[in-house]
Amino acid sequence: MSVIRINAILEGKNRRLSAKALVDTGASLSVIPRSIARRLGLSPFKSYSVEFADGRIRRLPVATAGIRVNGRSAPASVLIAPKGEVLLGAETMELLGITVDPGRRRLKMARRFVIKAA
Repeated sequence: MSVIRINAILEGKNRRLSAKALVDTGASLSVIPRSIARRLGLSPFKSYSVEFADGRIRRLPVATAGIRVNGRSAPASVLIAPKGEVLLGAETMELLGITVDPGRRRLKMARRFVIKAA
């Protein structure tokens, strides 16, 4: 499995930050450390029980942040972790029309993508 890191812009209340993000197709939601959430002025609206790759389960707060990658942006739910790096999860990639080309270790941007609403 290859590791892919990308440049992303994270947007909150009247604040925008550039960050390197680890693309994590195994993560449902994107994750940002608490320090970045504070700098963006994000306000959690609920918390979820989250299972980590090592089997630990922990409740983490969830907020909405704007995430911009390669000129595309979308509001996405982000888990706020006590520390660590920015992870770009599967839900955010789907919202942005992004897939992963693991052989070339890069993202593929859909030429046309549609978000279906219920």
